Amino acid sequence: MDQLLHDMADRLAIRRLVDTYAQAVDRRDTDGVAALFSPEGRLVSHFGPSALGSPIIRTGRDQIAAALVEGLARYRATTHVVGGQVLEIDGDRASGETTCLAHHVYERQGQQRLLVLAVRYRDELERGGGAWYFAERQLRLDWRDDRPLAER
Repeated sequence: MDQLLHDMADRLAIRRLVDTYAQAVDRRDTDGVAALFSPEGRLVSHFGPSALGSPIIRTGRDQIAAALVEGLARYRATTHVVGGQVLEIDGDRASGETTCLAHHVYERQGQQRLLVLAVRYRDELERGGGAWYFAERQLRLDWRDDRPLAER
């Protein structure tokens, strides 16, 4: 029973890490996002078809924060809706996959637009100092939808 409770606590802590990542991105707290990574953590972004193109790799908290500042600057607002999560936990290490619909509001040629990205995050996680961190977070784009934003 103790192992089951420990496993459940780890799963909740990792889910909170993932949800905090989404919240911090939406709040433009780029330093807060970067702090969720281990000091040498990596953010690996695959925006093209999975077999084509090289990923964009950011290593370390400073590079991750800078990349987020630059990447988010073009959007007026974002909302990340975190979906399902599957995890494998082995002591102080874990790996898993989390789905997310990432909504981005931006302007193009005077028109407000909505870009929705279906994202699949593949995570390698590690526990340090009693907390879970991303050792590597791979963002993989499944599909996208870009359209005019409906009037309120």
